[in-house]
Amino acid sequence: MDDEVTEVDESTGAWPARTTWETAQMPTFKYRRDFFPTLFTGMSVCREHNHQVVPLLQQLQEFDFFSYFAFDLLASCSYMPTSENPCELDRCEVEPAEDVPEALRARDLSESEFALDCWARKDMPSDFTEYYDLRVATERNTGYDGRRIWRFIHQKICFQENLELLESGWKRDFNRAVSGMHAAVDCQILNDIGLTSEGRVEYQRRLRDEPDSIANLYFAYMLTLCAIRDCRERLDKCRYLGEGGEVLPVMRALTASALVNDEAVQAAARNLRDHAQLPTAAVWKARLRTRDLTAIMNCVQCNLCRLHGKVMALGLGATMQVLLGDDGRGGDPLALDRAQVGALVATAAKFGNACQIVERFREFDGDDMTKAFGADDT
Repeated sequence: MDDEVTEVDESTGAWPARTTWETAQMPTFKYRRDFFPTLFTGMSVCREHNHQVVPLLQQLQEFDFFSYFAFDLLASCSYMPTSENPCELDRCEVEPAEDVPEALRARDLSESEFALDCWARKDMPSDFTEYYDLRVATERNTGYDGRRIWRFIHQKICFQENLELLESGWKRDFNRAVSGMHAAVDCQILNDIGLTSEGRVEYQRRLRDEPDSIANLYFAYMLTLCAIRDCRERLDKCRYLGEGGEVLPVMRALTASALVNDEAVQAAARNLRDHAQLPTAAVWKARLRTRDLTAIMNCVQCNLCRLHGKVMALGLGATMQVLLGDDGRGGDPLALDRAQVGALVATAAKFGNACQIVERFREFDGDDMTKAFGADDT
């Protein structure tokens, strides 16, 4: 993971109080040497059609299949030294769900077999694993300061070396997707602040002026839409644990939508695969890092934030499993379990909603796309 070596202070015999990743300059994820013009075209298509797709994703989130997730929110952090830093006023707390459908519990239990070479690891059923309902535990700005977690993710989990090389496109793609995930979290914070003077300042700081943060959000969104399209044969026929009669009309409208099937959007998956199939690409390294992305969420000390972070990490892992599989050529959509399918749709909904929030703040900021989308730098 490109870790630095930390040495003991010989004069005191003590370990340094802070490691290099906590003080190093934060990397940026602005990559323009490969397929940015194609990505920009896909972004324009998303802006045009997103209003048709987001309502469908939001409707799907109202069904049990896409809202219940089992996680161990008591798991300890194994990536960095931590000290208890609880949120104020219990804004970070989330209550376990009651009355979880038995059919859903049984399905998840039957799909709990350990997989060695997977893109993301779920929390296994245990005395500490509880179900949570995203319809009840909705995202909100709790005031939790997650900068240390994101600093670790960007410094230690994302790729750092040889990113400028043409053959490192697969590394840049991974970093882009993680940057997009971070941008989606920022969008939720902005949404809670609202279209105010404070909101404008935070929008500029967190997104507009952060190199390619918004472009990377759209990239991550397009990848989830591509994964949904690749799964359409399964998604259009699933019984959804008894909810199929209500789910299927919405799901089929989603998989048949112009946005999901647009060639400019699908180009994101094609480029991802092209980069991953280069002789010098090592897809297994990205797979390890995606698992780390799931596990680092145990270091988040806000339970609500941890819950939604785990869902997004699981959804991103499911996306990569579908689009790349083991060798970069694509995986079997039938290999996804219930939780992965649910997380894929939930994550697409998070990204799509975040893109809408960007649009509202961009217009509020009076930007003609030049600053937010880098339209003058393509």
